[in-house]
Amino acid sequence: MAKLDEQFRRTDLIILKVAIKDKGEDVKKYRSDFNISFPIMIDEGAQVANAYGVQSHPETFFINRDGKIVGRVFEDKDWTSKSMKNLLQHLLKEKR
Repeated sequence: MAKLDEQFRRTDLIILKVAIKDKGEDVKKYRSDFNISFPIMIDEGAQVANAYGVQSHPETFFINRDGKIVGRVFEDKDWTSKSMKNLLQHLLKEKR
C-alpha cells in the first residue's frame, strides 16, 4: 500500500488504514517496517468495522467525498498490479 500511496498521492485518492486488532506499538512497528506515511487509525472496539459491515480481514473500502462507499475489495491484493491500478483509475474518473 505504500507504493499505492506514492503513486496516487497527488490525486483525490486518500488512503487510510484502519487497524482493528492491532495496538499502538504494533501499528508503529508496521509503519516503520513498511515505510508507511499514510494515516493508520486504531479501531479499538471495532466501531468503524461494525459501522461499515466489515466481512473479512483485510478489507478495503473506497469512499467518496460524500462518505458513500463506491468500491470494496476483499482480502490482500497486489496494489501495484495492472488490474488494481485500472480499478483505482476508474474510481477516480467516476467521481468527476
